[in-house]
Amino acid sequence: MKLYFLSIIPISMGLLLAYLFPYNQLLPITIFWIFLIYLLFRTIFRGELSAIKEFRSNVKWGIFSSYIVVHYLLYSIAIEALLSYLYKPLVYPQPFSISVFTTPFINSNLVNLGLSLLFNPTITVFIPPNLIVDLSLYSISLGLLISILVTSSLAIILSLNRKLKYLTLVPLIGLITGAGCCISIPVLLANALELSNLIFLTTPAWQIIFIAYVSLPIITVIFLKHLSNSLIKLKNKIN
Repeated sequence: MKLYFLSIIPISMGLLLAYLFPYNQLLPITIFWIFLIYLLFRTIFRGELSAIKEFRSNVKWGIFSSYIVVHYLLYSIAIEALLSYLYKPLVYPQPFSISVFTTPFINSNLVNLGLSLLFNPTITVFIPPNLIVDLSLYSISLGLLISILVTSSLAIILSLNRKLKYLTLVPLIGLITGAGCCISIPVLLANALELSNLIFLTTPAWQIIFIAYVSLPIITVIFLKHLSNSLIKLKNKIN
């Protein structure tokens, strides 16, 4: 048994403690996400990390850092725009501030545990006058995975570009489409709702928020992972 599989222990302990102590979930959920991401990096995303490591140009760090910053900012702003349109909260100008908080889901059951994993803890950044960036550990973790997939895929495309030339445009288009899905769809949802003015006649608000906040990052990871696997296989065949 490889040592990194021992990370299953803190993952399980984090889940158990978050379940038993709903008012003190900051540390357990943080432990859960840190070790889960570590386990994913050592197993499912090992090929992507190797591809990034093998690509010697420093361009990869520019791709990674620029994409992850843009992803976090635009995705969070898009979700906030959707929430603001749905619920129309009163927002007053505030000074710049950063805060971390958790929302207790009181009853100890699996549904509330799932909600805690999705929404706790949350890092909130207020940028004057009325810009709010909200990121939970779930969105941070999924954003990190998406950024790794985007960086590794672009690294492989750039390394194969001299050999395949225009053929690399096909996976590049797929990469751009998948990478932009998380950010663009929440914006489109908000705009579509505003234009149609048929808000939730048949669909509760929380379902739309759930789709935009929870489902889209997972769908994006699955799509980009499939694309990345294909690129890695292509690279291995050519090399």
